[in-house]
Amino acid sequence: MSSELVNVSQPEKGVKRRKLRHWYLKLVLALAIFVPLFFLISTLGVKFGFWDWTVGLGLNVKYAPVLLPLLALSGLIGLLLSFIIQPRKGFAVSLAALIIGAAGLGHGAKVKKTAGSLPFIHDITTDTQDVPTFTVAIMSERAQVKGVNTVEYVGKKDKEGGTLVSVLQSQAEAYADIRPLILQDAPNVVFGEAKAAAKQMGWVIKSENVDAGLIEATDTTFWYGFKDDVVIRIRPSEGGGTVLDVRSVSRVGGSDIGANADRIRGFLKIMSNA
Repeated sequence: MSSELVNVSQPEKGVKRRKLRHWYLKLVLALAIFVPLFFLISTLGVKFGFWDWTVGLGLNVKYAPVLLPLLALSGLIGLLLSFIIQPRKGFAVSLAALIIGAAGLGHGAKVKKTAGSLPFIHDITTDTQDVPTFTVAIMSERAQVKGVNTVEYVGKKDKEGGTLVSVLQSQAEAYADIRPLILQDAPNVVFGEAKAAAKQMGWVIKSENVDAGLIEATDTTFWYGFKDDVVIRIRPSEGGGTVLDVRSVSRVGGSDIGANADRIRGFLKIMSNA
């Protein structure tokens, strides 16, 4: 009699375990769908103007340390259940959850490391002594942005480690490679090349003045839709040829995590090879 009870209980336990795994994997799948959608919606919502950037970025910063580890852990547990419970199945969903969660955590750690290694600034220029300035074409747009950053460069200070640090000093220390570009071509030739390079970078041209040697443009980031303004200044060089300067300034936010410097580097690389 007892042997019969044992034989009956074993299949019942197997059924219960399979049901447990079935419902758990559904939960893992739901999390694997919800977590990426949460970050996607909070991010693109900023880009399309549904809410302010402080809301979208704030949601991501607040919930990423909770949702991403939860997703990765749920995927890991799912893999264990898929391996232990016979028949072995459900590996794909669990592995996807683990990979998505781990990738998100890795990306977050990379961004945090980059932000920690760079100064808390958002205004970069090739000429820190005679800074290129924006005209009304850009300034009128910036004036409509709530909490817009100032475009005053000399004497502007940003918080870093609880203290006020000169932007000029911070840029000199972190981006020593950002310098004016000397070209052999005449200013009018460089002007055309610069305009073409700006378009190649995906910037939207807002104004151009050949006589003044100025081109102004705006670059919009893909995810949040952050707008950063760029001014290109083209002047004759004393030794012949042309001096090319570029300035890139974020409209909002304290730290650009190196985005403005990278933007200028990309533009100067195109111009160097023009």
